[in-house]
Amino acid sequence: MTICDCHIHSFAKTALPSGGAYAPPTKDLADYVEEAAHHGISRAVIVQASVDGTDSSRLVSVLRSGAGVATRGVATIDPDRADVSALHAAGVRAVRIQDRARLGASALGSLPELSRCVAPMGWHIELNTEPTSFSLIAEHLTRLPEGQILVLDHIGHVDPESERDTGSLRRLLDTGRVWVKLSLTRVGRGKGADDHAHLAACVGQLVGTYPDRCIWGSDWPHVMTAPPLPRIPPMLDLFSTVLDPDQFRACMWTNPERLYAFEKSGTVESPSASH
Repeated sequence: MTICDCHIHSFAKTALPSGGAYAPPTKDLADYVEEAAHHGISRAVIVQASVDGTDSSRLVSVLRSGAGVATRGVATIDPDRADVSALHAAGVRAVRIQDRARLGASALGSLPELSRCVAPMGWHIELNTEPTSFSLIAEHLTRLPEGQILVLDHIGHVDPESERDTGSLRRLLDTGRVWVKLSLTRVGRGKGADDHAHLAACVGQLVGTYPDRCIWGSDWPHVMTAPPLPRIPPMLDLFSTVLDPDQFRACMWTNPERLYAFEKSGTVESPSASH
């Protein structure tokens, strides 16, 4: 099958000094490609790591490396300093805002300014956010440029067993301007790194209701995660089990193709194909 992984990070092969919340692993895009090629992944979206702050130089370097998969990028920028035209030429198609209490102060207040900066480029804005911010996000939506798309990372960090969380998430998706990234790690309480069964009902409901606004990301190489680290095959197994072939193809290929403006090519086989 042919798949797009919409959430990975790329670091350096030598250890980097860390000014962030974690020490970067010494894994780069080549390491990812070596693993991903076995699972039919031919496209990847590289999300700028928080340890890089607003310096997108390493992201741009990776996007230009041509390491064996088609790539797009999601940058973290200072709108007063970023050269968005140069970033667009390198393959960036979105910016990201950190809005997690555990990561420090929220940057959600920068949403209107960021939107004014990137909307002319046709970029979307990815939010690493949580349910306590959903009502504020809904308020911001009414003031953003027409057509501005928001994408919630990690299923919005909802508790998949909380109707309050999932109902609030659905209300955002009902606006038609919000997408959700179905990264299975860091969400809920599985019994192990590769146990995603607790997310099956949530994933099935979201894709069933919003089939044109769901995408998948592995979150490779799983920073701030204790071993054993999650593996890609069990993630794909869940989607293959929960989704029908059309839903699988939309989530894994056609939706990210539209969202990140990949060149149209390739097909997706039935999810019954081997990973």
